[in-house]
Amino acid sequence: MTALVWISGAVLLLAAAAAPLVSGRRRRRESAAVAQDRARDLLSRLDLALDRPDLTARQRREAERCRLLAGAALAGQPGAGDAARARKWAENGLAALGKDQA
Repeated sequence: MTALVWISGAVLLLAAAAAPLVSGRRRRRESAAVAQDRARDLLSRLDLALDRPDLTARQRREAERCRLLAGAALAGQPGAGDAARARKWAENGLAALGKDQA
């Protein structure tokens, strides 16, 4: 009977110790998803900005280059680093067009 109390106490202790680890993993997944959403939003804004007729050839070329690199970074199963890279390229493309990234 005493062993049962000790074993159940140990199991409860392990469960309490593992709970923060599980919630931390979920938070990292959610933050990666938010980063991907932000990168996709900026990429979409860059696509819309490229439809402007008043762009110079140099602006269009640089923005299309940035759009291609941002899209490539988001291809497949992107991680947090890929999303950050895509966001950086999309922001650079918008900056080349003179657009605000906010």
